[in-house]
Amino acid sequence: QFPIGASQPQFCHDLDETERRELKLFAQRRKRENLGQGSIRPLPLTSAGAVCQQCGGPVRGGALAVFAARAGLGLCWHPPCFQCHQCQQPLVDLIYFCPGGAGGRLLCGRHHGDTVRARCPGCDEV
Repeated sequence: QFPIGASQPQFCHDLDETERRELKLFAQRRKRENLGQGSIRPLPLTSAGAVCQQCGGPVRGGALAVFAARAGLGLCWHPPCFQCHQCQQPLVDLIYFCPGGAGGRLLCGRHHGDTVRARCPGCDEV
């Protein structure tokens, strides 16, 4: 979900020096502006509950929920619903990308990279 070639120029083959510099800047900006790690914690028992951003179902007080600060304060997901908006794969280790504070639209590393840069059809690198 987080292709090594999309973030570390030393693993990208056949790049010239300009391309390496661009990839390094892209990776730094991407981490700074879009990368987050979700946190799992129970909603307070006294809470009226919340709505899961993926399935729309209720998350009741006392239940475990995943929170992703970059997506928006107060937004949460059922743990199994914490998945990439594009491919619906679970976000491994709760690592996610949220482009531009997208109001709950989370992406895995691969699909976030695809929204920012084209992927080479031959080698599959951004």
